[in-house]
Amino acid sequence: MGVGEWAAFTAAFISGANIVVTALLTRSRDRTSWSRESLSDTLVALLEASWRSSDAVRERHELGPRPADAALATRLDDAIEAAFAELRTSLTRLRLFATERVGAAGVDLLISHRELRDAALADQPAGLDAVSAARRRLIQAARRDLKTD
Repeated sequence: MGVGEWAAFTAAFISGANIVVTALLTRSRDRTSWSRESLSDTLVALLEASWRSSDAVRERHELGPRPADAALATRLDDAIEAAFAELRTSLTRLRLFATERVGAAGVDLLISHRELRDAALADQPAGLDAVSAARRRLIQAARRDLKTD
């Protein structure tokens, strides 16, 4: 093999290696982007369910122990249960995509919501404060993971 042939072979090899490296880096970047988007979507769904639950509890609390509109109280109780179920589902997805720290903060939020859901009417304002604090901790942990903080 002459010098020209070696040069051609070397150029072809380098070109092929460049294509392989570029493909691997692009695939890794796409996978990271997809994972980040999935995590963001899951966090948004979880936080929306959390807010719906808190709003329904707050509204139900304002009706008092013997609401004049029993149908409204029943709808709010159903909304609380539906939001709690959505929280559980979103938490499952969150734990698939997030770090342990974010997953643990999500579990804390779910526990706070369960305690709020099961709380006596008089204890609900404190429960709402606990949920709010747990929600802030989840957001803070997620921002660290998403590197937006």
